[in-house]
Amino acid sequence: MINFERFQNKKIAILWYGREGKSSLQFFLKIGISPKNITILDGSKKIEGLAENFEYLNQTFNSDTEFNLTFGDTYLDKLNTFDIIVKTPGISLYHDKIYPYRDKITSQAQIFFDYYQGKIIAVSGTKGKSTTATLIYETLKYAKKNVQLIGNIGNPVLDYLDSNHLESQKNEYVVFEVSSYMLEGLKKNNYISVLLNIYADHIDWHKGFENYRDAKINLLNGSKHNIVRDEILEKNYFTKKEIKDTHICTFGHDGEYIYQTGKFYIKGKFVFDDSSIVLQWEHNMINIASVLAVCDIMEIPYKIVQETLTTFRGLPHRMENIWIYGGISWIDDAISTTPESTIQAIQTFGKQIDTIFLWWTDRGYIFDDLIKSIVTHGIKNVVVFPDSGKRIFDAIKGKDAWEIKIFQTNDMKEAVKFAYKHTKIGKICLLSTASPSYSLRKNFEEKWDLFQKYIKELV
Repeated sequence: MINFERFQNKKIAILWYGREGKSSLQFFLKIGISPKNITILDGSKKIEGLAENFEYLNQTFNSDTEFNLTFGDTYLDKLNTFDIIVKTPGISLYHDKIYPYRDKITSQAQIFFDYYQGKIIAVSGTKGKSTTATLIYETLKYAKKNVQLIGNIGNPVLDYLDSNHLESQKNEYVVFEVSSYMLEGLKKNNYISVLLNIYADHIDWHKGFENYRDAKINLLNGSKHNIVRDEILEKNYFTKKEIKDTHICTFGHDGEYIYQTGKFYIKGKFVFDDSSIVLQWEHNMINIASVLAVCDIMEIPYKIVQETLTTFRGLPHRMENIWIYGGISWIDDAISTTPESTIQAIQTFGKQIDTIFLWWTDRGYIFDDLIKSIVTHGIKNVVVFPDSGKRIFDAIKGKDAWEIKIFQTNDMKEAVKFAYKHTKIGKICLLSTASPSYSLRKNFEEKWDLFQKYIKELV
């Protein structure tokens, strides 16, 4: 009989009360933890709808006890008083006030891996994990498996844990899209792990690339089967000997599962070509090879993947050619928030790109290769948003690329006006920002919403 004894009679802190924090609180109430043993810690001075949320919880769980609250600047000052600290992924483990108590810290991801009784297929990588996880999910669904898609996609992961009937989920699968934030310090045992790629990202959160890389490699620990991109082994990020007692297969342009010149091969044998696949671009084809490896492990016929791919169009904001307006192709790649992913987009569209929109939020990225790619592919117009527009201006001009027009702005409307004026008919204006946009926008969707809004107004 599985139970939650380790949480009983413990002082529990929920670190940050956003969507995941609310889910964590409901989980603890559901498993019978007394509200008096739970404290909510949040750096905000006020949370909208807090009273209504607590009233709902009290009614749902028949509790009249007020929860313990610490808000504002002092919310991290008494972490030493708690037995268990449940941290949301957005807060860095390396925060000066949090790191000393890392042995007390857990997460929704850790609790889910500890208690879920079904089979977990974990997917991670700097780029491509959302699309690949969704494709695996759609393939398993098409194969009539009882499967859920969780993680970065959708609701907090504990919402999918049937805490009252844990053993009822034994015959289920979840495809779990796992971020580097979730992987930091995670200890797990799971069925399959798929590691797509590792590029420099989230360096500020992880306090350096080595910590970020190690978090990603941690995906492979505790897995029964590991599916790993060939280039990760080529870069010597780890050796097979370091991941002991685990089956590892490789995919990419080399290995057991490969994509070459429009065709998929498994262990040297042709399987099918890409002629009927709706999804586009080389990097997606490479990641499809990893899905074939999942199917081999699960004994799912390859034709299931092939048939799924005839209708699977991928996810929004990933190199989508939404419109041709004013003779210009306006392409949405707003989710590209690392230099590597934007370079990938530039390589995909090549010299058809006439204008590119870039952010430059300072997250420790190195932009030398991106600037080289811009110059090499002859991009004529670069729109730069804050934080550090002057740095990219100076860096591009330092390449003696004086023919490039650089427009610095914090106004999307003015940026679209510039692009419409200077992008040649028949060419591409690419929204692929190479960095997050937190300095001006709350997320990549907002960037695209404004992009298309002002295109409609101007054209």
